[in-house]
Amino acid sequence: MVEITCPQCNYTKSIPLEKIPPRARWIRCPNCGNRFEYLRKEEAAITEKRHATPWERRLQLGLWGGIKQTLKSVVFSPRRMFSTMPVRAGWREPLAFGLLVGSISSMVAFFWNFLIATSGLLNPLAGLSISLSLPVIFLSFIFLSPLLVTVNLFISSSIIHLLLLLVGGAKNRFEATFRVVAYSQATRVWSILPFIGSPIGWAWKTIVQIIGLKEAHEISYLRIVVAFSIPLALLLLVAGGAIFLIMRL
Repeated sequence: MVEITCPQCNYTKSIPLEKIPPRARWIRCPNCGNRFEYLRKEEAAITEKRHATPWERRLQLGLWGGIKQTLKSVVFSPRRMFSTMPVRAGWREPLAFGLLVGSISSMVAFFWNFLIATSGLLNPLAGLSISLSLPVIFLSFIFLSPLLVTVNLFISSSIIHLLLLLVGGAKNRFEATFRVVAYSQATRVWSILPFIGSPIGWAWKTIVQIIGLKEAHEISYLRIVVAFSIPLALLLLVAGGAIFLIMRL
């Protein structure tokens, strides 16, 4: 008999080993409908220390309890959060969390930016022209925000995972990187602060992602810092080459 536990609702069921196809990789929980990867004994031993995140246990904690505990864990205890986060527990839950927090935070940041612009702080004459189209622009952003956040999550995760591959740091699948990037959206709660919220959130998110990637892929900080430095090095190289060519003209 094999005991299988859903990482989302913790529903457990014992199944005869002979009834599990040799190549079976995915299982759908009969209790909550979550689809998760089936790990055999040798694979399960590696991930036994990991358990579902508070967001993924919101059926037990309640919706607000799951959101609050996840936000608190990611923002203030990222090492503990990501060291116990499953790296193969599906895409749907982290995507839903990242989409929820990312969309709301984007709208809040957008609101502060427009409030500053329409107040005339940046340009005394800007308030008149901007205020005329503000409702249309704001409503358009509300509808587009979830799409923009989703695209950003996948593009950011792809770039980061590619950088990890270049330095030999992608010890786990792309799913592990995506889960870290999606849950790191929790740091965008700093957007509630006007003026300084977005810069603080961006810096905090970078730190959380570095810690999360280290725990999810079980690699050194040095390898991650090197991976994150590649785009900056390329940018400096291109800028230096452009300056050199201009000086030669």
